[in-house]
Amino acid sequence: MWTNNPDERLREWKAFRVEIGTLSLDEACKKTAHLWSYAPYVTRYLEPDRKHSLIPWPDPWDLLYENYYCDLAKALGMAYTLYLSDHKPEDIELSIYKNPENGDIFNIVQMCQGKYVLNYEFDTVVNKKQLADVLELKYSYSASQLELDIY
Repeated sequence: MWTNNPDERLREWKAFRVEIGTLSLDEACKKTAHLWSYAPYVTRYLEPDRKHSLIPWPDPWDLLYENYYCDLAKALGMAYTLYLSDHKPEDIELSIYKNPENGDIFNIVQMCQGKYVLNYEFDTVVNKKQLADVLELKYSYSASQLELDIY
């Protein structure tokens, strides 16, 4: 899916969303985590404070077209993918946590009251109970704050 041709990338992403729409939400989350774990990586692309960022976060199609994926952009791609599939989890949330002990940042996607958490561990779906207790929530964006309902 991570071809250099943006039109082909968009076609493959649409086919992927259709495919995961036929699976259970559990399987759709696993496949989505796997897909986005292998997106081409750049160190910094999106600012975590969406409200005060000088450059707005890209919509789903611009994100795929531009093809730049920092860890936060990958999480955003996961949220877009699941929301725009037939699953359309209403309680999907993109949350940014910081570990005060070592400064690590975690950009995660969670839904179903934390039953499914993506992008906390590489290529894995975990449960909110598996998040480290020391993590501090820095930012959280619901589906409506991400304006997912307009797509």
